[in-house]
Amino acid sequence: MSETWIEQTSAFDRVKSVSLTLSTPRTAAWIAEEAHVSENTARSHLSRLAELGVLATTTTDHGTGYSPDAIYTRSQDIRELIQANTEDQLATQAVELQEELASYSTTYDVESPAALRTSIATASLSPEEARDRLEAVSDWEYAQYRLSVVRDALEHYDTYSSSRPASA
Repeated sequence: MSETWIEQTSAFDRVKSVSLTLSTPRTAAWIAEEAHVSENTARSHLSRLAELGVLATTTTDHGTGYSPDAIYTRSQDIRELIQANTEDQLATQAVELQEELASYSTTYDVESPAALRTSIATASLSPEEARDRLEAVSDWEYAQYRLSVVRDALEHYDTYSSSRPASA
């Protein structure tokens, strides 16, 4: 599979693809290995992506670390939502996400993902129950993020929608 990916995508696209999937900052050497490019090639492309605001840089023990820029990622998420959904569909998604968030609070009898995370250490849980709660924390935080993005998309739908009439 990686041979096909290498043959069908440019070095730049592979570096960008790898770097946009990161949840923690990684060095150019690490990204180069994953993208099947030289470290110098990766470093060049990563610098360009950072200049464009696609990636954020941080200083790590091993040099410069690269990860997706939060503002870029959020704006892409909003763009995708608006392109794929009507306002009514976005409103429905918002309701469904609110219901999901309420169910976490009800199911675990806590008010936030942080409180659920704390309960893992303080409650007498089996390892399986602890893992389930840890997964629920992640799902809860993701649902909160998605709801905030859906709300932004709804709030600015007319501004960001490509279907709006051009101004004269």
